[in-house]
Amino acid sequence: MKAARIRDEVIPTLKLAIPIMLGMFGYGLMFVIDVTMAGHLGETALAASALAANLNYIPYVFGIGLIGAISVYQSQDNGAGVEESAPAILRHGMALALIFSTIAAVLTHGSAYFLNHLGSAPEVAKEAHDFFIIMAWAMVPGLLFHALRCHRDTQHQPWISLAWLTVGLLLNILFNWLWMYGNWGFPNLGLAGAGWATLVSRIVMLIGLWYTPGRGEVNWAEGFQKKVFARLMKTGLPAGLHSLSEVGIFAVVPIFAGWISPTAQAAHQVAISTASAAFMLPLGLGIAAGIRAGEAYGAKDIKRVHAVGWGAIMMGGCFMALYGLAMVLLRPNLLQLYGVAGTESAMIASVLLIFAAVWAPFDGVQIVAAHLLRSINCAAWASWSVFIVYWLVTLPLALLLAFPCHLGAAGIWIALAFGLGLVSLVMTWKFWRSTRYSGI
Repeated sequence: MKAARIRDEVIPTLKLAIPIMLGMFGYGLMFVIDVTMAGHLGETALAASALAANLNYIPYVFGIGLIGAISVYQSQDNGAGVEESAPAILRHGMALALIFSTIAAVLTHGSAYFLNHLGSAPEVAKEAHDFFIIMAWAMVPGLLFHALRCHRDTQHQPWISLAWLTVGLLLNILFNWLWMYGNWGFPNLGLAGAGWATLVSRIVMLIGLWYTPGRGEVNWAEGFQKKVFARLMKTGLPAGLHSLSEVGIFAVVPIFAGWISPTAQAAHQVAISTASAAFMLPLGLGIAAGIRAGEAYGAKDIKRVHAVGWGAIMMGGCFMALYGLAMVLLRPNLLQLYGVAGTESAMIASVLLIFAAVWAPFDGVQIVAAHLLRSINCAAWASWSVFIVYWLVTLPLALLLAFPCHLGAAGIWIALAFGLGLVSLVMTWKFWRSTRYSGI
């Protein structure tokens, strides 16, 4: 009975998940493309893209977690038969995205002047400055697009979001080629050109998704209510802190790599950008599973929550195990793609990619489990557990292994693998405990 219930939910989850997974992979691919093309500008530009992009990613992923509450509550309302709440949730979600992204952009812009105090080489900090500022303002259209996309996905319209993400990805590649290298008579902006390409691409994506038919009513004239914002913040704030704890640790460790050497920092960036692209696949699966589990939770069908969840957890682990194997087998091709083949950075990156492959299945499991916990209103518990594991255990361990133990960049990645494994166990235990009374 248990296996049958789980098996019955796998295909419906995959149908919703595939376009969302492809779309999230597109998000990650934009990041990888910027880094890949920066690698052809030289090792300094590659290290600068690591510093700027990873630090900029911290407030951005907090916003993604915060705004993800749109999916949680809309799916729960859909399951409970309260679909008329959609305009209010979309209206308040877009407003929340605009408020947060604007504040984050202003603060991030101001922090650009502290880049040269983070321990990286002066030439790296200088190269990163303009790119960092432009990427800060690209958060505004990026998070507005994500809010609208969350709404579309809960209405089971993921292919529309994917279409506009594909357009944005292609535009990003084109504008990078024009503005980073000065092709077709455009000015040669270097790494800053990648920032402008991202900003313009996100604006086009937002406008296109907003005006595509099927969005539904927004009803701006009805204004805003404190209780709707409070409802979104109840899940959104701990989810944002969860994302901040998780991605923040991966954004901070490049600084540690910079303390070792610019070569180690560049190697870390090659490996982490490759692993980050895979991160988006289980993230998409987790979003889809969270929507379906939220619908079941809203309908008070805990048995289906259980079946949807465990089916998705197993798929997440399997997908990432295959991706990890691919990273190991394709290491020479990846190093050639990044333009570092034959360098000292390539030697270090080749080792780091093995660690990325080891942690990949655990990463897939914990990402899916985190979204499932949000769908059953356990976001705060998940947020605290991730904070404890990453910042109180993994971070000190990374420093210990990298410096006193003299393992360098490899020590950092050993600590990250340990942290991801521990988090995956904690998350799956909590989901099992929360749904174990399902009678399955």
